[in-house]
Amino acid sequence: MPPPRVFRPLHFDTCPRPLGAVSVPVADHLVARGLLRDDAHHVTLACEDPTAGLEDIRAELFRCGWIERPRGEAMPVTDGPAGTELARLDRSALRILGFWVQKVHINGLVEGAGPPTVSVWISMRSGDAHSNPGKWDTLIAGGRAAGRSVAQTLAQEGWEEAGVDAALLAGLRPVEETAVTYVSDRGLHQELLIVHDLTLPAEFKAVCHDGEIAYSRSLPLPELEARLGKSRDFKPNSYLVLSGLVRRLRQAGPNHW
Repeated sequence: MPPPRVFRPLHFDTCPRPLGAVSVPVADHLVARGLLRDDAHHVTLACEDPTAGLEDIRAELFRCGWIERPRGEAMPVTDGPAGTELARLDRSALRILGFWVQKVHINGLVEGAGPPTVSVWISMRSGDAHSNPGKWDTLIAGGRAAGRSVAQTLAQEGWEEAGVDAALLAGLRPVEETAVTYVSDRGLHQELLIVHDLTLPAEFKAVCHDGEIAYSRSLPLPELEARLGKSRDFKPNSYLVLSGLVRRLRQAGPNHW
């Protein structure tokens, strides 16, 4: 299916503002099936139990081949990038409905000896990854699941994707929280990027435990900067995070690399 470019805002009857966004073909199909209501300028989930209504939509989208099988991980459906949870939805259907997701990212940095230098860890996503297979990623990245805090997400993703334990995570430095929106062939992405930096020892070796990462490597800053020249080689949100990291390091100057 080609990347969708035109979307209709998705509302809940219980919330006055748009929560997601659905491509026109998908919206038209769900309206025809009676799973969404057509309200002229937007579509509405008219259901007393939004979680149940969204599950019916997920099942229909899977039946039609628009999304993959259920991932078995419930994600919060919120009323904004850092908003209140209004419902829950299996991860497989979050993107096609354009709901907000909180994504944690950890930049893994290694300070060099001698003249001021720094290297940055990046990870190559597995060819079997559910999204962006074979693309470069930050060292650690993941979406916050329902019922899980940001801190719990950082700890889980840190261990699963790179073998970073609690002792190393104690050195996490919060950097920024940035809301971004972009389009992929999966739908409209609305993401709050929660970014941290983490200085790692020179002897650190990343070890993936969940199969999502094929391998990781540490690159000197100039080499990372050169690789970022080919943005399509990177997962979109990780490209934004890593580009921001390079800018910050360059602005800080060599005494801070």
